[in-house]
Amino acid sequence: MRWALLVGIVGASVAGAAEDKAAAVFDPKAPPMKIEITLDKENKTLLDKDVRKYVRCTFKSGDQIFKDVGIHLKGAAGSFRGWDDKPALTLNFDKFAKGQTFHGMDKIYLNNSAQDGCYFNEIIAADVFGRAGLPTARFTHVRVELNGRKVGMYLLKEGYDSPFLKRHFPDATGNLYDGGFLQDIDAAIKQDRGPTTDRKDLKTLLAACREPDAKKRWEAVNKLLDVDKLVTLAVMETLTGDWDGYARNRNNYRLYHDPKTDKFVFIPHGKDQLFQNTGDGLWHGWQGIAAGAVLNHPEGKKLYIAKMNDLMKTVFTTESMHKVIDAYLPRAKEIAAQIDKNYPKEFENQANAEKQRIKDRVEFVKRELPKLK
Repeated sequence: MRWALLVGIVGASVAGAAEDKAAAVFDPKAPPMKIEITLDKENKTLLDKDVRKYVRCTFKSGDQIFKDVGIHLKGAAGSFRGWDDKPALTLNFDKFAKGQTFHGMDKIYLNNSAQDGCYFNEIIAADVFGRAGLPTARFTHVRVELNGRKVGMYLLKEGYDSPFLKRHFPDATGNLYDGGFLQDIDAAIKQDRGPTTDRKDLKTLLAACREPDAKKRWEAVNKLLDVDKLVTLAVMETLTGDWDGYARNRNNYRLYHDPKTDKFVFIPHGKDQLFQNTGDGLWHGWQGIAAGAVLNHPEGKKLYIAKMNDLMKTVFTTESMHKVIDAYLPRAKEIAAQIDKNYPKEFENQANAEKQRIKDRVEFVKRELPKLK
């Protein structure tokens, strides 16, 4: 039962084919990890000129030392911080050293949790969205030092790289798009990988979503989009009170064109602001173009209501989400103690407050769901 509850975090392979070398990193019982990143003067100067452009750094974790790791600052309006503050970071191990990986991962992120004071929202989201059937990246708590400066607690997140895709899809060679900041599928969103660069697949999906005839639109979208996963994403964003995801805000997503099914799959991302309003409603004005094309159709709304009822019984339960926190809390408190002797108690208080928000949210949804028609 414990494994089933934590499948989204410690990472049973959906595709089941590729060896998962990174699983031990995200095991909540793994030893606490300290990461030390060093930038020399030349690369620090380059980073100062363009914080979004990769420069070279040295990365150390335990007795492992990696040279020439690509690094740049990341984050949008709420989470971006400068290098001399507590920056969120992207690290690409094979950017300058071909084939170099960290526990099999080409890319990782170090999230500063600037908008998640409890450091648990993204871990909970990884588990609960994963158990709902969505491809999710895994997280774990780590301690970070930058050029010898103790920066504090971070969340290490696996990147949307080839190992990630192989873990979730039978065919990992498709086009992967990064939604960026407040950009929908009609924008020039960044393509991270894939065999074609003409964006014909994305343009075809957009045209289907904008088909004026409702019946033709529904048929066209169902041919090009994994509608079940899109509905699941919208439901999970609603259940967790995620106002800043794709369905409601055209934000925080990746989009993969699966060659096996020839359909697009939305991948959840950036789930750091959950459970802020435990009385958040269960039906919204859907801002995402694909979300609106599906959910504003009568059949789409039926699927949405049915999916929410199902996930409330099987996935979105107070007990299961509390167990995720309980699994990670001891290790996180060890890391907290290495930062400050008073931090473990504060961290535990934050975790308990998160548990209460979860409980309140689940109870609210149970009361309101029968009213959703």
